[in-house]
Amino acid sequence: MVDISRQQAGRALAALFAVDGLAHLYWATGLTWPAPDERALSLAVLGGVVSFAPRLVLPLALLGLTTAALLLARADGRGGRLAAAAAWTVTAGLLARGLLGLIWSFGVGDGAGPAFHWLNLTLYTPLCLGFGWLAATRLLGPLPRKLLALPLAVVALLAGTAYAYQPAEQRGYAAPADSRWVETPVARFHYVQRGSGGSPVVLLSPGASWTFAWREQVATLSRTHTVYVVDLPGQGFTELRDRSLTWDLEGMTKAIGSFLDATGIQRAALAGNSWSGGWALAYAQRHPERVSRLALLASSGLHERDPAFWEALKLPVAGELLTGLGAGRGAAESAVRGLFVNQDRVTEEIVDAAWAPGTLDTNRRATYRLERGLDWRETQAALPSTRQPVLVLWGRQDSVLPSWQADRFGRLLPDARVSVLDGCGHALTLDCPDRVNAAMEEFLK
Repeated sequence: MVDISRQQAGRALAALFAVDGLAHLYWATGLTWPAPDERALSLAVLGGVVSFAPRLVLPLALLGLTTAALLLARADGRGGRLAAAAAWTVTAGLLARGLLGLIWSFGVGDGAGPAFHWLNLTLYTPLCLGFGWLAATRLLGPLPRKLLALPLAVVALLAGTAYAYQPAEQRGYAAPADSRWVETPVARFHYVQRGSGGSPVVLLSPGASWTFAWREQVATLSRTHTVYVVDLPGQGFTELRDRSLTWDLEGMTKAIGSFLDATGIQRAALAGNSWSGGWALAYAQRHPERVSRLALLASSGLHERDPAFWEALKLPVAGELLTGLGAGRGAAESAVRGLFVNQDRVTEEIVDAAWAPGTLDTNRRATYRLERGLDWRETQAALPSTRQPVLVLWGRQDSVLPSWQADRFGRLLPDARVSVLDGCGHALTLDCPDRVNAAMEEFLK
């Protein structure tokens, strides 16, 4: 005779997964209720940013409904090994998610937003722990219950490494002798200033880099301009003061404005490379009266998927784990070499410059916080109304942001000069400095 308690437990679990499958079917239609859009839905449901495209959501819907059917079979004593395996997998998954939920409930991890925090605390974690316990005690035998220790131990190990492991900070690597500092409510900004004549040019340090990346351009542009190179919060040697600063376009454009105000720059040409190009673009769109010209070098700003590694940083646990484990010098050198076409230009000095400041705790955390927080839909939507003259400069062999994006910027911007440099990678300012210098000098005349 079928044990009634097992039957009831199996049916309850089947109902849970049937609801999950139907929810994914609903989202596969493109509707995102109760969230206003796909990004907000992803952050609320998963705590990270992933696509809810039908090609991804429909298989999950099918998996949820299939799991519900197998759990029903298990509840009635049918389905054999397949139903038993499904029950064990469901139990392990629910308990593992419940364990992670408990960790997140104590405020560990960040970048997911308040919606996920409260849903995790009041809904996801109680459901997972409750249904996981029900499955373990009613649907599994003694031996399968013992085997649950393995996946739970793996989850605990990954979470412990992601949230407790702190790579060593390279505090001995100091800012250069010609550094300047300016104190603001947002941050104590680290910057370099050269030249004393001509209109101001502000170069934003590339994302996950610092003023070192623009060293070749400073020497050239300062002959005819007053040039400032600044590390924004989370980059280089700038020290964050405002702990409530959001790691998104709102926060980064606020930081740019704070630096310009503190240095007395009312209007300037603004330039950025990679992430910082997107920040410069967002600032120019929000404050057109303060930006005369805009130079975008292999720039973010289009609503496109990033390479797989950077997409992984958007997910809780994965982002913290990857940035922690990737903080070593060997990993940094490998990443740097991937940004260059001209490998002879990758010196020990450049590797150290790319690696050491990135090991500082605030900078390391900023990497995954920004990846989760930056929403380029805003900048892309405003491209047709961006009125400043824009230089769009790209490396044809860019391995991070493909060079076809340069042409797309050119089509969407009303006043753009587009140039794609053959034999250059993503780290344009260091990989092909002479050609970048010439293009920027001509554009800024």
